[in-house]
Amino acid sequence: MLMKRLKRFLATGAMAMAVAVCVNASQPDFSESEVTVVNDDGNVSLAGTLTRPVEGVLKGAVVLATGSGQQNRDEEIMGHRPFRAIAERLSTAGYAVLRLDDRGIGGSTGDFASSTTDDFVSDISAAINYVDSCCPGVAVGVIGHSEGGTVAMRIGASDPKCRFIVTLAAPAWRGDSLIMSQSRALAVAMTGRWDNEPLQRRILDLAMSDMPASLARPMIYMVLSEAAGDAAKIPEVQKQLNSQIDALLSPWYRNMLRYDPAADIAGVTVPWLALNGSKDVQVLPSNLETISALNRNADTRILDGHNHLFQPATTGLPQEYAAIAEDI
Repeated sequence: MLMKRLKRFLATGAMAMAVAVCVNASQPDFSESEVTVVNDDGNVSLAGTLTRPVEGVLKGAVVLATGSGQQNRDEEIMGHRPFRAIAERLSTAGYAVLRLDDRGIGGSTGDFASSTTDDFVSDISAAINYVDSCCPGVAVGVIGHSEGGTVAMRIGASDPKCRFIVTLAAPAWRGDSLIMSQSRALAVAMTGRWDNEPLQRRILDLAMSDMPASLARPMIYMVLSEAAGDAAKIPEVQKQLNSQIDALLSPWYRNMLRYDPAADIAGVTVPWLALNGSKDVQVLPSNLETISALNRNADTRILDGHNHLFQPATTGLPQEYAAIAEDI
């Protein structure tokens, strides 16, 4: 994925009205501005929020990169808003923080369904240029969660305006290996076993192959319908199988499966803090071992007892996310 050119930022009309929003009425620690970042090369406008301290010297600036799936600027999931929590905490501590709605959600334009990680790298690169222009003289970096960690690594390896990165559960393995490890961890955690490894491997091999979707689709359907048995004759099941295949053959998913981050990990030369939760079953904490092996300068740390959303957790399973009070 290093072949993807980083995109130029179009500054025209980048920031709109600023309104003061405080942590609480008695202590105005940070201000909040509604902004628009225009990525001219991607022909998209990304709506977001820029928070910054009200008083004191600005220590630095950060762009937040969301994880996989279409998300708003707060990376809102199951009632939690971790990116809002990060932004407000860091701005209270003296940092400017920009968080953005993904393409096609909230106030942002663009077609998320046809986008790949290459496009998200382009968007965050444009955001770095924007923050660099409105916060001159301070170091600008990226904090990326999950797939956003991939974005952070790629930018940290190639964009000279990025001065540091923080990755939160960033994948360090090729996409198909990541999916296999995730499926295995989830199945074992829930049932104590995983019997579908051969089936999963067959499906992923077809999805990540170079064959056109028109050829891969009937082959994957045959594999899935065989696994479903007589249930595959039910119209509703057939509809579900086709929906699964749509996701498997989407540009983003095929791109993700094929991407090996090793070269980007090794290429990061800026300061890098890489974090994982010890109970993460989506991006296993052993990914940090791969980061350490490929880049000795990365500061890797495991947060004991934390899940993929960096909440204190009991099982680490996604079903638990909504029941935990903390955002991050």
